[in-house]
Amino acid sequence: MSDAMIINITLNNVQEMVIQNSKRLPVLIHFWSPVNEASQQANARLETLAQEMAGEFILAKVNVDQQSDIAEKFSNPTPPYYKLIKDADIVTEAGGLQTEEAYRTLLKEHIVDEPSEKLRKEAAQAFAEGEFDLALQRLSEAAQENPNNIKIHLDLVQLYLHTDQLKEAKELFSQLPSDAQKEPHGRYIKGVLFFTEQMQQAPEIAQIQATLADNPKEGASLFYLSTYLILNGQVEPAFQTLLQLFTVDRTYQGDLPKQTLLQAFDMFSASQPELVAKYRRTFQSLLN
Repeated sequence: MSDAMIINITLNNVQEMVIQNSKRLPVLIHFWSPVNEASQQANARLETLAQEMAGEFILAKVNVDQQSDIAEKFSNPTPPYYKLIKDADIVTEAGGLQTEEAYRTLLKEHIVDEPSEKLRKEAAQAFAEGEFDLALQRLSEAAQENPNNIKIHLDLVQLYLHTDQLKEAKELFSQLPSDAQKEPHGRYIKGVLFFTEQMQQAPEIAQIQATLADNPKEGASLFYLSTYLILNGQVEPAFQTLLQLFTVDRTYQGDLPKQTLLQAFDMFSASQPELVAKYRRTFQSLLN
């Protein structure tokens, strides 16, 4: 149920994405260079593992050619080189290209599977296989095992959303601590809640497209198209559509285009930071 967390590290985000995030999940910093073939191979292997072990660790990539200041702070490692960070401390590090299995073993050694997490993984497997009742049962058991595991409650919100239980999802999310709502997956779920609620009033996609074919600047259709795109994982086209709406009618339903853009940026700020940064700049230029 969780998204892979792969982040390109810069001076602007290293504190939050590496140091702060390492207090909740292991962060593997990979120092690489586009002119170093071995480090590119290591990137590919680590990205595969980030997909496979989504929600269990964060892959933080540092391009040493572009981010020399960060590399210097970490003693200028020669790529490929990794450092594994937990609770803001380096727990292990090594240079050279490793096999995928070696990277997997390294990560598994530092990911603690307490009972509630095992149940949560079983729920994720059931969810992937379409067994939603079983997923709900496992998540309920996990919540009883460890009521303080916020990831379980976020998974429950996502399950409610997937099974069209918007009211239950909203109620559960509203009861979560603010820290849980503001962590990366929490911000993503908050965005899904927002766009799912907006989509309740939307016409069928075919009608939206037909309206825009006749009038490409029709505000409501642009708004609902962006909502549809977000909920179907087409993030960049959604950003483009929202910017188009802001350009042609920034006062649509008050300041809804602006608020929706900010919600979309916040939703994907952790999982797609470069894309968000690109469209934030575009949005800022329209405000000036």
